[in-house]
Amino acid sequence: MGKNWNPLRSIIKKKLLRVIIKTALVSLLLFAIFVCLMPETYDYTYGYFLFHRIGKNLTVNMTSDFDKAVNVAFWVFDHIKQFDHPQQARFMPVIDDNFLNIYRRGFGYCDQGAHVYATMMHWLGFESKLLMLRKEDGVSPHTVAVVKVNGKFMVVDTSYKFIFADDKKKPVGIDELEGSEIFDEYLKVVKAANIVLKIKEPVEIKPSYFRNGTYFETFPYCSWRHTFKKVIQKLIH
Repeated sequence: MGKNWNPLRSIIKKKLLRVIIKTALVSLLLFAIFVCLMPETYDYTYGYFLFHRIGKNLTVNMTSDFDKAVNVAFWVFDHIKQFDHPQQARFMPVIDDNFLNIYRRGFGYCDQGAHVYATMMHWLGFESKLLMLRKEDGVSPHTVAVVKVNGKFMVVDTSYKFIFADDKKKPVGIDELEGSEIFDEYLKVVKAANIVLKIKEPVEIKPSYFRNGTYFETFPYCSWRHTFKKVIQKLIH
């Protein structure tokens, strides 16, 4: 029995090795095709590991979800600039790009800074998305990020570097903004920034714009169904 088993075991090993090699080659080929058809694959892959590592370092030894969300927010405030100088509004081009390239440039408009924040919070295990504010006529004047902290969505404005939470570390929801001290403080921050930027006709922001806002999710914090649909569209076009 032992003598008969040795040749059989050798055959099994050879067949298994062939299967492994074929699987590896096919996987490599499919990956190469995917990279060629979707060049952003590298950015998403590298960006995941980079953002995950940065996020972990920012929140190490922190047990409070609020503290984690705030610490990441301040990191984004420092690393994704928006209109710190009046000439930026005139000379910096609008570039529709992924979160990694926004981070590389260190500059982004309201939705781009919010996207970087929502992405890092997502990879830290938080539910996050963007909120496009809506005026009465449906026009969106501004975009912020929202992250769920202790069962409640907290608004983070990465452009004006403002976190909608009170001194007791309690998030102030969009339905609580009307007449609140937090929103009054926010408007003062917005006004001060507009003065520095020498904006002659600053955009007015009201609590109703938040309530009427549209939540928006994109990769990587969108649903798998949406992600799959996006990949198919990329392959087709």
